[in-house]
Amino acid sequence: MMVVVIPCYNEPDLLGTLQHLTQCDQPISKIEVIVVINSSLSCSKTIQEQNQKSLNEVSDWLNTATKNWLTIHLLHLPNLPKSNAGVGSARKIGMDEAIRRLADVNQAENGLLICYDADCRCSPNYFTSIETHFSNQPKSPGTSIYFEHPLDKNEMEKCGFGKVGQSISQNEFAGIAAYELHLRYHVRAQKHINFPYGFQTIGSAMAVRAWAYVKQGGMNRRQAGEDFYFLQKISWLGKVTELSNAIVYPSPRISDRVPFGTGKAISSFIKSKHQTSYPLQAYLDIQWLIEQADSLWEFGHFQETPPAPLATFLEEKFLKDIVPEIRQNSTDLEKFRKRFLRWLNAFRLMKYLNRAKDDFYGSKKVESVAQELLTELRQPKKSENVIDLLKQYRQLDRNSFKSVEIKN
Repeated sequence: MMVVVIPCYNEPDLLGTLQHLTQCDQPISKIEVIVVINSSLSCSKTIQEQNQKSLNEVSDWLNTATKNWLTIHLLHLPNLPKSNAGVGSARKIGMDEAIRRLADVNQAENGLLICYDADCRCSPNYFTSIETHFSNQPKSPGTSIYFEHPLDKNEMEKCGFGKVGQSISQNEFAGIAAYELHLRYHVRAQKHINFPYGFQTIGSAMAVRAWAYVKQGGMNRRQAGEDFYFLQKISWLGKVTELSNAIVYPSPRISDRVPFGTGKAISSFIKSKHQTSYPLQAYLDIQWLIEQADSLWEFGHFQETPPAPLATFLEEKFLKDIVPEIRQNSTDLEKFRKRFLRWLNAFRLMKYLNRAKDDFYGSKKVESVAQELLTELRQPKKSENVIDLLKQYRQLDRNSFKSVEIKN
């Protein structure tokens, strides 16, 4: 059984999203959808009215539409305390309810939880691909699903958004292209340095096994970045795989609902006319550190001087306290590597990238570092244009996803 959880806050096209899901290819497994229509006590009357409108539209449709193979449940939570409001809380409420429903039908171990958003579309094989992927990857606790933002109004129409995309400006489309290039560059750079947690963490494009959700304590209540923190925790249970033969199409619209992420990035792009990203050298510094694992295990110290930004970041306590503790709790090199990479996790990587960017290397335009990484990867640089670079990175991702699926 698969349960799709959709948080809904001030979403004008929830009905269109649900109707589109019903047009997907039907899988073998039973599918349920839980929509969490939510708002806080302090939210505006306009948002409350939009939420009520969404609830009414979907309720009317469910009451009058021909019964389909998707079972849809609506949870309306209009008065959440401000401290418990936000997308993380809404996902958690929906996913916790999904676990309860799975337990009722003895699927708490084998069931799947799928995260989606109320302003997305997907390819017709969305459910069947997820079902097949987890069947083929029995040890994987979760998967990151391939995504593409529509890059113009014609693509919005083809993806199934209908007239929703007509109100989106060309600047917004340019902003989402630059931001998606940043996301793909960031993950591709991690893969290049053999960082074990290099995968996309998009809240509308991920799925996990029910047992993994329970074991890691469920979803967090963060108001932004909840997807990143959640999927990283899931990765500690086993390899988070990547699913490429289905596509999620997130909306490219502007949003001020969270302090960072897609909507915020587009707003910033429109103001500044450019998207920045992390310098490639910062990732190469981390590559140097990963390659020191053998020396750290054998000698307890580096065999050469670390890059200056990295030395500043690690401080004396790294060799004085952290490495000795990891060595003491490891019986061989393999176990040392595993513990070392658990310490050098995605959270610590982000801290270093930001420190290196702010204090040493400076911010870089995304098209510049994207081209630099292509050179490092010995890939042809076909264009300096953001959209052309994005399409090249998308192809790299599709190809590498397929390699991972075949290899595993």
